[in-house]
Amino acid sequence: MSKSVELTGDWNRLKQVLKQANPKLRSESRRTIGQQLKKVEAKVLGHIDKQDLDWPELNEKYADKKARKKLSPDILRATNQMYSNITTHQPDDFQGAVGVKRGVKSKDGGDLTDIALIHEQPKNDGKKIPPRKLWEPTFKEMKPSIVKALKGIAIEVFKK
Repeated sequence: MSKSVELTGDWNRLKQVLKQANPKLRSESRRTIGQQLKKVEAKVLGHIDKQDLDWPELNEKYADKKARKKLSPDILRATNQMYSNITTHQPDDFQGAVGVKRGVKSKDGGDLTDIALIHEQPKNDGKKIPPRKLWEPTFKEMKPSIVKALKGIAIEVFKK
């Protein structure tokens, strides 16, 4: 996956408690986390489709180059290769990730995760490519609903 979230607090202890938890809690956790991962994935893909994150325009030279090569004029999409490799990964009942599949190479030989990370740079550093953040604003946008869903896991188990 592309970028990790930094966890604070004693998450190892929480994971240890949850691993010993009731099977219903584990099942509800897996289901809820899986749903939230799919929602984040859909939101990320939607932002690429809608081009609605106020990214800086492509410079004229690069836009012309894309047009000559019959590539998409969209930002973060020359071909659909990165877009089609955005996916979810859920290794267990209590964690998951959304991002670009690791190890997938572009037609030019670049690693797609590197390309995704280049656009997440903190600010315009004066280099060729200005920041065109996709992941950070999407996670900020989705955070309230994710937190609400995760808080509801135990409530759902005890309601049943």
